[in-house]
Amino acid sequence: MTKKGTTRLALATVFTASLVATSLAPATAFEPAAPAQVQSQGITTAAAPSTDVASFVPTARKLQRGASRIDVFVSKSYPLSPARYVPKTKTVRGTSIRLRPEAADAYLKMKTAAKKSGVNIALVSGYRSYDRQAQLFRQYTQQYGSKYAQRISAKPGTSEHQTGLAVDVGNTNHQCGLQACFESTKVGRWMAKNAHKYGFILRYPKGYESVTGYAYEPWHFRYVGTSLAKSYTQSGAKTLEHYYGVAKAKPKAEKPKTQAPKGASSAKTKANLNLRSGVSTKHKVLLTIPKGKKVSLTGKTSKGWYQVKYSSKTGWVSGTYLGSFSGSKPKTQTSPSKPKSSVKTKKTTANLNLRTKAGTGHKVLLTIPKGKKVSLTGKTSKGWYQVKYSSKTGWVSGKYLR
Repeated sequence: MTKKGTTRLALATVFTASLVATSLAPATAFEPAAPAQVQSQGITTAAAPSTDVASFVPTARKLQRGASRIDVFVSKSYPLSPARYVPKTKTVRGTSIRLRPEAADAYLKMKTAAKKSGVNIALVSGYRSYDRQAQLFRQYTQQYGSKYAQRISAKPGTSEHQTGLAVDVGNTNHQCGLQACFESTKVGRWMAKNAHKYGFILRYPKGYESVTGYAYEPWHFRYVGTSLAKSYTQSGAKTLEHYYGVAKAKPKAEKPKTQAPKGASSAKTKANLNLRSGVSTKHKVLLTIPKGKKVSLTGKTSKGWYQVKYSSKTGWVSGTYLGSFSGSKPKTQTSPSKPKSSVKTKKTTANLNLRTKAGTGHKVLLTIPKGKKVSLTGKTSKGWYQVKYSSKTGWVSGKYLR
């Protein structure tokens, strides 16, 4: 290819990548608890490898499959070979977590740089063996079912953690640990902006579950080396699948499927769920509701978010993670409600005088015939009732009412 042709190819690559940088939805898991899936997209099927190099990002880049390579590509469709590959690792200083030496050194360099900026990164997870991944995947399958487990955890032999090149990071105060809200924390924001400078890239971005096969994980970063990280970032590609030209499925917007049936006033959480101050993941997290807890429904938006009350707090949650609806129909209060009328009625047992006040010494307004219904509006302590009959309001003796 001529120099001119090469230039055109490079420009086409960047331009096409920018066209597909649209948005859409966590994958590997923390030990021993599963990631708290709070606000992610609907379940979709991972795309099979595409043979069309024009899919999203036309590319001449070679897909690296050697398990020991820093730039090895691993996904559901591209498992490790051999499946039980064991990398050379070392313990990351200050932790009990192991990584490939290159990744460990890069992580410590990144951690030091972040600390100078007042950001303290905590290493949550690193290398995970084939057997350990198999154990975790079985655990999540038993706990959540196969379909959901495959969104948040890799099958053994397909996990980036097995390469020793993937890290899960968090805040030292455990804020939003392994949750989508991690993106808005101090560490989450710093990592999103600076990780690529140290050779790490966000592997499972928001909105691309249909491409990567995994739900959004703002805490999961893959070490690919500074050279590839720079090239990847500058290309405009949103996933490694796009970068290598093997992304076939297009991102889909989030469409929560859960809807409360008519008559529901309460529900149970299907996962650890963030209670937010407003509708959408952009709003402040008031607290995290544990999985399996009952919440009271007080209102609902048209976008699948529910206003709920839990532990004296009222806020909004995604309906995607609510189930077991029960009770009476939820009410949305837009203005103070008026008290319901408590009007009762009685019938006269004889022709009965309706008087201006309680007592026989007061003026008769009219005589109510026997058997007529009157509305009670009040009562005196002397056995007289204030009633309404035929547009007139007055007092009658309670002896002749039943």
